[in-house]
Amino acid sequence: MVYFAAWKNHISVYPVPDGDEDFERGIAPYRAAKGTLKFLLGKPIPYELIERVATVLAERTRHRGGY
Repeated sequence: MVYFAAWKNHISVYPVPDGDEDFERGIAPYRAAKGTLKFLLGKPIPYELIERVATVLAERTRHRGGY
C-alpha cells in the first residue's frame, strides 16, 4: 500500500493521495513529484506525516476496494 525507496541523499515515499487543503499544505514541503514525497537525509523525518499518508491510503482502499 505504501512504498518507500532509499537513495543516497533522501528517502522517497509513494504513492501520495490527493487530500484536503490542510493535507496538501502539510505534504507540500516534501512533494517531489505528483505521487512522491522526498525526505532529505540529515533532516528529521516527519513520521506523523507518513502515518497520515498511510491512513488516507488505507481509508481509500477500504472504501473503494483499491487505490
